[in-house]
Amino acid sequence: MYFDPEVPVHTTPQRGVLYTNCSFLRTATVPLVIGELAPSSSYRPVSTVTLTVTEHLENGPDDILVATSGEELLADFADVLSFGLDATFSFDRDLLQRLVPRSLEARGRGTAASMFRRTFDPHLMVLEPQLEELRELLGALLGLRRPNFEAGLKAIKRVVAATRRAADDPTLAYTDMIAALESLSDKENAPEARWDQLDKDRRALIDKALENSAPELADDVRKAVLEAERTGATARFVHFVQRHVSPTFFREEATDASNPIRGADFERALKLAYSIRSRNVHGLVDLPDEARFLPDQADTLWLPEYGTILTLEGLHRLARHVIRAYIGAAPTGVDAFDWRSNVPGILRVQWDPMYWVYNPNGFDHRSAPRRFAGFVQNFLSVEAGHNEAVADMRQVLELIEQQVPTLADGPGKDAMLGIYMLWDSKMVSELRRPDAKRFLAKHGGSLRGASMTAFITYLLAGQPPDWSVDQWSELATSRRADRERLRENEIPATLDAALNVLAAEASHDAGRLDEATRFAAWAVEELPGNTTLLDWEQKVAAGQPRHIDLTALVGGRTLDPGAPDEANATDEESSSASDASDRAIPAADA
Repeated sequence: MYFDPEVPVHTTPQRGVLYTNCSFLRTATVPLVIGELAPSSSYRPVSTVTLTVTEHLENGPDDILVATSGEELLADFADVLSFGLDATFSFDRDLLQRLVPRSLEARGRGTAASMFRRTFDPHLMVLEPQLEELRELLGALLGLRRPNFEAGLKAIKRVVAATRRAADDPTLAYTDMIAALESLSDKENAPEARWDQLDKDRRALIDKALENSAPELADDVRKAVLEAERTGATARFVHFVQRHVSPTFFREEATDASNPIRGADFERALKLAYSIRSRNVHGLVDLPDEARFLPDQADTLWLPEYGTILTLEGLHRLARHVIRAYIGAAPTGVDAFDWRSNVPGILRVQWDPMYWVYNPNGFDHRSAPRRFAGFVQNFLSVEAGHNEAVADMRQVLELIEQQVPTLADGPGKDAMLGIYMLWDSKMVSELRRPDAKRFLAKHGGSLRGASMTAFITYLLAGQPPDWSVDQWSELATSRRADRERLRENEIPATLDAALNVLAAEASHDAGRLDEATRFAAWAVEELPGNTTLLDWEQKVAAGQPRHIDLTALVGGRTLDPGAPDEANATDEESSSASDASDRAIPAADA
């Protein structure tokens, strides 16, 4: 559906042996829409079938993948087979042996086979009309637009998985079936309700509160309550299910059902089912034991504290009906879909900055903050010995010289100056820009403010900023707020810890002990479990902080709690650390 018709495809037959409780009248292959089944000739409670699906992938000049392992494709197909035939197909033989009894008489109370009317029955005979219904389901599912296909397949897989865990955890199985239907009703809007349709207890509370209110105000409040009710999750769920239930659910499909749900009880039973789901999710309230041991494959059960309740079998029959209706009514056709990024087995990871941070393409004030963060990561990884060399930033530096004079002060300009100044301060002389001194003398002053970029730049350059306690406090506080709000955090944690260490020290020296304690706690939380910071935090709380070797902290090296203070380090130690930085040279152009 999504391939370029001009590009050749590579085909791979994917095969797997499934265990099933189904038997087939014929032993020849059973053709399906995108594959075929080859049943075994044995007639047993659990037999085998060989499932074959022909997988196609584009095989153009730039394509390196000719096939997947086939495992996910076959597993999805097995779930659709289980759903479509109301049976069980699985690669797990032990699972089938546990779920399928050797005979109908061997079903014990509380087992999966006793809860569902057909799903786990042994010796299920599959006839041609059932195969035709399965082919119709497969064709309809595969013809959907991609978002609807994915939604339908996920719902199918959730319902199938729920039936298999029902004996072990019936409440979770019940909740999962509701979740499968709820996932399809996500964008559903329920119709407006009438005041007399609201729960009478809630209605009585609101009416009493509005007794002395003006009629106009009372009407507005009631309208607001009804609108909130209409947009609520329960109303969306109930309306979606009702809209996808056809008359056949109460007629032809109910002929073989035991104690099927009655039309007058249907809406209340749906609300009750959703309530059971909510009580389990929010309060871990389980289904009553009667719902597990008494139904004996019936669709409904009457309990004194609930009234008429849908059992697992009743909910299963409803879920299969509604999901089929959803698949039959959902939009069809081919839409924009990047199939390559959705091939099974792909894990998305972020490239190490050394592979992209040096690239001049697309570099401007908008991308500069991320480039700065990437360059800092690359630089620190070399300092820590994880990478051999710093990425070659010289082409980016040339762009910085061209763009900075045209930019107003702001994060983009700061990031450019940070890259430039850090490179100039740490690289050997022959790798620096020839006009760097003049450029920095003219534009470097823009980076004097108390910003995160300035802090990182000057700290890594070996010149920690000489800011006021208010500047340290404001930067550490604003950075913490940003960290709590933002999804991404590309700055290494050691730098955030160092910021809070310096803020704590500045606050302590100014006599602001509460602030010092707070910043010390934040420093520990940036590097959880760091023993040096834990020891240092205790000393800050006692009003006797010791200096920390920030070079070792930021570089990720092990800190010795008994080592001399940074301020008392020998000249030889300081010289050694500086020399290590100067030996970091750019990697060759990639």
